[in-house]
Amino acid sequence: MSATSASLRAEPTFVRWASAEGVSMLGTAVSSVVLPLVVYQTTGSAAQTGALFALRVVPYLVFGLVAGPVADRGDRRRLIIGGNLVEGTLVATIPIAHLLGVLTIGQIYVVALLAATAFVFSDAAVFGAVPALVGPERLAAANGFLSTLSAGSEIVGPVIAGALVAAIGATNAIWIDAASFFAAAAVQSTIRSSFREPRDASAVAEGIRATLRRASRFIRSDRTVATLLLAGFGNSFAFGTVIGLLVPYAVEEIGVPADDGRIGLLYGALGVGSLAAGLLFARVFRPGRIKVLTPGALVLAGGLVAVLAANTRWVTALIAIALFAWAIMTAVIVGITYRQLAAPDDLRSSVNVIGRMIAWGGQPFGAAAGAAISATADVPTAYSVAAVIMLVSGVGAAIALRTADGGRSAAAAYERRLDGRVADVRDAGQ
Repeated sequence: MSATSASLRAEPTFVRWASAEGVSMLGTAVSSVVLPLVVYQTTGSAAQTGALFALRVVPYLVFGLVAGPVADRGDRRRLIIGGNLVEGTLVATIPIAHLLGVLTIGQIYVVALLAATAFVFSDAAVFGAVPALVGPERLAAANGFLSTLSAGSEIVGPVIAGALVAAIGATNAIWIDAASFFAAAAVQSTIRSSFREPRDASAVAEGIRATLRRASRFIRSDRTVATLLLAGFGNSFAFGTVIGLLVPYAVEEIGVPADDGRIGLLYGALGVGSLAAGLLFARVFRPGRIKVLTPGALVLAGGLVAVLAANTRWVTALIAIALFAWAIMTAVIVGITYRQLAAPDDLRSSVNVIGRMIAWGGQPFGAAAGAAISATADVPTAYSVAAVIMLVSGVGAAIALRTADGGRSAAAAYERRLDGRVADVRDAGQ
């Protein structure tokens, strides 16, 4: 059986767990719209509202290197369920404080920071949990399913948020996010599994620094992993430039008024492209295709950004952005899936968290660079630079992967390790 041909219908435990994750994703998508509204209504400050987004990224950069080893050494099930419970409890304090008339901007910031910190640890556990639940033969389908849920939440969530704000007010709408975390935890608590493979006692006794050293050695020793991470940084850097300048691009280059609903549709096109990537991923991914998929996706994305740089038509921009999001998300899921296939279970969370930190780290730098270039030149120049970075990343990845194993040997070794044990993991989860 190929690595992606198997249907998730044979994995009811995973589907139940992932659907619960989807519920919390939807709640978070609602809150991502509603919470900034609460901050703005409370302060009237655009700067303080924007600072809320920065708080969501900071904990990953600060605690990511700790969260990975903790998830590799500990009980991933408890980390995932506990993370949902902690985030739900923290978020619920906001509408409670509002009802009591004591809500402050300081509390909102503290809640955002602590909730994001809890997410770091549960997210690290998720990276390691998915392969243990489905096995290598269905890993691409599982990651595609999770990506579809995430993209769908980002499309539907803002719509629900707008309706809730109109019906019950911004602060009361936060109850939906809190409830989604508790609902996800309740469903996931019915799954009896630690979400990991059997391991020896030495892995448990190993310290955080030792785990990180082994994870770093693994990344350096696997040329495919290292190449995909470097290409991923270039990818995220250029992506930050494109997304950070999307509004001025729409206004200045294609003539859409700042208050025109078509700007929202451009952002919606990003969600549609990401959704398509999740839906199609299991059909296109094979470990042996990595040397073509990642470089091809990056080159395509670079070409589409070049089209945007030269374009002045709104319809062309809409189509190009949707395809751009599809290419970018495909490259992202390829990187995640390969790292999960190649890394041993006791390093999987650590390796993937390092990858996530590199990916997230590139976006703010790209956004800052794009802003600086557009200030001294213009938006098309910034987009042209982003296109070149993506093209160079794609071509560089193609050259490096030609002499790497392209995913075949590591994926085969991983499948052999799991052979005869995947069924035991599944049975324990039911």
